[in-house]
Formats: sequence, structure tokens, C-alpha cells
Amino acid sequence: MSVHVFSIAGGFRRAFSGVRSILALVVFVLAGALPAQAADTLTIAAGAGYKRPVSELAAAFERHAGVKVEPFFGNMGQVLAQAVQSEQVAIVIGDQAFLENAKQLGFGRYLGAGRGRLVVAWPNGKALTRPADIAEADVARIALPDVRHAVYGKAASEYLARSGLADRVKDRLLTVSTVPQVTAYLVSGEIDAGFINLTDALGVRERIGGFIEIDPEQYGEIRIVGGVVEGREGLPGVHAFGDFLETPEAKAILARHGL
Repeated sequence: MSVHVFSIAGGFRRAFSGVRSILALVVFVLAGALPAQAADTLTIAAGAGYKRPVSELAAAFERHAGVKVEPFFGNMGQVLAQAVQSEQVAIVIGDQAFLENAKQLGFGRYLGAGRGRLVVAWPNGKALTRPADIAEADVARIALPDVRHAVYGKAASEYLARSGLADRVKDRLLTVSTVPQVTAYLVSGEIDAGFINLTDALGVRERIGGFIEIDPEQYGEIRIVGGVVEGREGLPGVHAFGDFLETPEAKAILARHGL
């Protein structure tokens, strides 16, 4: 009898050992699947002036396609440097002319996003009736983004030259790195006027005195696109994101942000 009981117990032990082996195999397989799921991430780099629309697009795209989006924002010099250093950056959003002239990075195609628009804005407590008012004596500090790395800095410089205001305000100009830095100075009241894009102006319109759009004829056309980095067209989510930009939902988001 004791031998019989021992045999049954041994059978239980062998069966339990088999179950543990199966469970271990299942855990191993599932663990192996996790990196593949984590890899389904679309990394997008964009100019800091487009943080609001790109963030909203990313959230909508995640809901639409189930692909996680990792965004990176900075001035375009930083954005391009990040795209060169990280092979995971698949799309760079910015001015098409700037991207086409980038020496360190090539782009396979461009996804249309909209047209950028330059405005001059002012803080609470100030009031301009036209852009040329920045030359008035009470406008002592005028900020603009870095002309070398920010398309709206370049556009502002072009406007000042074409309008004949450049020499009149050159001693009042304050150059900062990005559009959001100009916006921060406007919100805090540390400057009397600043050049930013319509997108950022709409985002803070309740916290500044106001803004006026600059005549587009006074600066070069700004075509905002998503440049697909050459050789990375096959990364997860790239094709789907291009399709998503053509949807009514994406176009509505871009229009709401002044693009």
C-alpha cells in the first residue's frame, strides 16, 4: 500500500513539474513578445513652435492607429542633431525649405501639414494697431527667434528688411533660441513686442495683449511638412502617420492651430 501511495505522489510531482515547465515556457514567450510591442513606437522631432499641434496630432494618431508616438521638440538645429544621432527619429516636422537645405540629413519624402504664418504679438498692458508700430518710442524691447535655426526668426528678419523697419529697430532686437521663448517673454511682460507664429499666438491669446498677422508677401512662404528621414521609411507607424495627416480629423487639428 505504501508503495502505491508513493507512486501516486510521484505522479503528482511529475505532473506539477510539467505544468511549471509549460508556465515557464509561456512566460518566456510572452516576455520575448514585449520588446516587439515596445518597438512599435513612432518617434517624431519637431520645431518647438509646433509643440501644441504636434502633441495633439500624436494623441489623435495613437487613438487612430494604436501606434505610440514619442515626440521631441527644440529649435531646428537641435531637432536635426537629434535626428542624426538617433536612428529612431523617423519624421522631422518643420519648414520644408529648411529641411531641403539640411546638409547632415536627407529626406525621402515630405508629408504636407500646412502653411506657417508670422505674427507680431504684444503683452498685456500694450496695444499695437499695425505691425509698423513696433518702431514707436514706447516699444523698447522686441524679441525674435534665432534667425539661423528658427524659420520664424528668418521670416521676422525678412519682414523687417522688406518693410524698411530693420534700421529703425535694430538696437531694440533681442534674439532668443525658439518661438516658445519669445512667447514666454510676452506672457511675463518682459518685452514690448515679439515675433512668433500664429500657432503659438493662438495657444496663449488669453495671456497676452494681442497679435497681428504679418502680410505673407513680406516674408518667404513657410511650408510646414513632415520630412520622412531617408532610410527610415519602413519604421513602425511612418506610412500610417502619412495617411492620418490626410484625414479630416488631422486637417481639423492643424487648422485649429493656425496651419
